[in-house]
Parts: sequence; structure tokens; C-alpha cells
Amino acid sequence: MTSKTFLTCLSISALAAVAAYAGLSQAAETEASEPLIVAELFTSQSCSSCPPAEALFSELAEQENLLTLEWHVDYWDTLIHGGSRWKDPYSSEKFTARQRAYNAELRGTRAVYTPQAIINGRLEDAGNRRAAVGNMLASAPELSLPVSIAKNKVTIGGSDAEGDVLFVRLLEKHVTQVKGGENKGRELAGKNIVLEATVLGQTTSNQAEYTLPKVGKGETCAVIVQSLGGKVGPVLGAAKCG
Repeated sequence: MTSKTFLTCLSISALAAVAAYAGLSQAAETEASEPLIVAELFTSQSCSSCPPAEALFSELAEQENLLTLEWHVDYWDTLIHGGSRWKDPYSSEKFTARQRAYNAELRGTRAVYTPQAIINGRLEDAGNRRAAVGNMLASAPELSLPVSIAKNKVTIGGSDAEGDVLFVRLLEKHVTQVKGGENKGRELAGKNIVLEATVLGQTTSNQAEYTLPKVGKGETCAVIVQSLGGKVGPVLGAAKCG
């Protein structure tokens, strides 16, 4: 079953769209060739609209053929709400730069917002809109570049398209007691939170292999292949660790 095939299974209803997608989990587990979809969420613990998006992406993280990534941006860290502010412990100016680069490509502006969902580096919408996220997943273009991970090695298929091979280190899950800002007093949780992203190398016309850096306790990782030279464009290929 491909991402295009399951489009016909989706209801027009917002909740049914995500529910129908979630119902594919059993099929995804039994079909090794199921194409991977990369679902990125740009979020912040200081944003009151973000917890529903993080909850949605935590649900989606359980799907075998979905790679979810939570990038926590830093532009909320200094904003005061109700006399207090909250610095997201997972935020990074590098993640904000990634989001701005995406928006320049997809929306023609470097202006940003949260929560923002981006699917396979090609489609974007508000990450707390379940119907929109479900529809994007249903219509996601398939990744064209073979990427596989075995033990501590990643193998990238040969490609005429130039791309960076990006190693993404992830915290598998977190629970945070927020003590300031818009979410003051709330307990927030998430999965697959990005801790860092480093370039291992570039694609070539021949198959390439790279050794993966080690990850710590409670961490996992992924590899995504994307446009060369720091320009954030369509995802060419991806794989999960473990």
C-alpha cells in the first residue's frame, strides 16, 4: 500500500481523516516496503496553541511508516505572558533558521508561526489542524531516494539530485512542567524531540555508506536526505534508527 493508495480510505471529516490514517498501523507493520513519510512539527513549549499539535504528533509517532520530528524554535523564549516567560529547554536558533528556510521555499516569506507542520518538505499547514495534517499525509509525495539503516550504518542510494545526508538525534519522549509563559502550570509531553542535526555528507551518483554517531540513553535517531548546501527543500529520502 502506498501513501497515494490510502488517500481513498480517508473521510472528508477532520477527525476521520486522522483516524483513518491511524488505522493503517497494522498494515504498515506487516508491509516492509511501505514508503516512509517525514512529518515535521515546529513548536514551542511557550506557545498555547502548540500542545494539541504535539499531542497529535505523539499519536502519529506510533505509526511505522511515519517519521515524526519535533523541532522546538527559540523565538518564543523571550516573550512575556502574564508577567512571566518560559525558555523551552529544547529550543534552538538553528531550528528556527530551518523553519525560516522552509517558509522561504514553501510560502515565499521568512515569517514563521507555530505550530507548523511540514510533510516531506513539500506541504505545510497548521500543526494543530487535525484535518489538514491528515489530508497532507494522505497526499504526501513519495520519497524517491532509498535510505536504509542497519546497526550503526546508513546506506544511501545513488542519486543525480544533490542532497545533504542529515543525521538527526532525537529524544524519544519528554514530560515537562512548564513554570512560565502562555502554558504556565501545564504539564506538556512530546515524542521524537530533535536534540541536534548534523550533516554526515552528500549524495553521489553511486551508493554511499556512512557510520552513524552514537546516541544516549532515552534517545533515538533518524537520517533524512535533503537539498544540498543548507537550502531546505523537498525531502529525498529518510530512514528511522532502530
